Amino acid sequence: MSNLLLRLMRPLARLGESLAPGLTGRIAFRLFCTPPRPKQGNHRAASVKSLAARLEAGMPLSVPFPCGSVAAHLFEPARSEERGNPPCVILLHGWTGQAAVMAAFVQPLLDAGLRVVAFDLPAHGNSTGATLDLPTGVASLAAVARAVGPVEAIVAHSFGGSIALAALAGTLPAQPRVVAKRLVLIAPPSSMQEVARWFAGRIGLGPRGMRALEARIHTVAGVPVTAFAGAAQLQRYGGPTLLLHCQDDREVPFAHAQALTDAGPFVRLEALSGLGHRRILTAPRVTARVADFVAGRAEPAPDQTQPISSRRTTASIASTPSGESFRQGR
Repeated sequence: MSNLLLRLMRPLARLGESLAPGLTGRIAFRLFCTPPRPKQGNHRAASVKSLAARLEAGMPLSVPFPCGSVAAHLFEPARSEERGNPPCVILLHGWTGQAAVMAAFVQPLLDAGLRVVAFDLPAHGNSTGATLDLPTGVASLAAVARAVGPVEAIVAHSFGGSIALAALAGTLPAQPRVVAKRLVLIAPPSSMQEVARWFAGRIGLGPRGMRALEARIHTVAGVPVTAFAGAAQLQRYGGPTLLLHCQDDREVPFAHAQALTDAGPFVRLEALSGLGHRRILTAPRVTARVADFVAGRAEPAPDQTQPISSRRTTASIASTPSGESFRQGR
């Protein structure tokens, strides 16, 4: 969202919440769930285009779900016919991403003897839709899981992690729980309520507008926004979980990863540095580590990882150096 648009929107948001808070909350929710159009011609677009070429080796799928269909790519390991139908790993991108940004994980997982599917979330890439909220994301993930299961693991980045947690925890009362033996979360936010409040403040909503936005989330999801607290959902999932996050992430602060460790000892947090929020998805040490974890191979040697204690940092969403980047980084 451009600074010019924000300057125009803030006074309108303040006026709207005083005159018609319910309507303002619905409009804010629509904005909250609408991904911006991807910018063409920049370095990130060129990188995604290069990664997309790797997906061409997979079998294209169109997976229907109640709100439309999602575009997916399915990869089979070599000689999988001899071993029957091996379990599948689902790769789940984040806000404004697409399946291509997860492409670097495909080959290491295939080498581990696993099937792999990467798909574009609704309103992203080649999938249908104009908006993406948690219920829609969970419904699309559940449809893919049914189509390719059994699911060995879900590897999710950023906002994709929020979708995976809601699906695995069975947070949404109208949708069945997705089942996966293992979970990898890469730079996920830990609290959707914090994300919503950050967004409300950015567009100029005050307390009344924020309450209206949260009420709209409750109406759409069937549960309050507090139900999407990451650590509580992760605790309900309870399966082996690897959490990877860069301490220099300027889009989703590292404090979110630390908050998720409250779920229990089954969560292993490993800190990285120098990879930010997006380069982490293509670093060979990261893709190899994820494949080892998903395949149940030995833990890395002490000099290959940096486990983090339960000590918290003081960082929060509000203190992130790049507020707009956090919105993009969902």
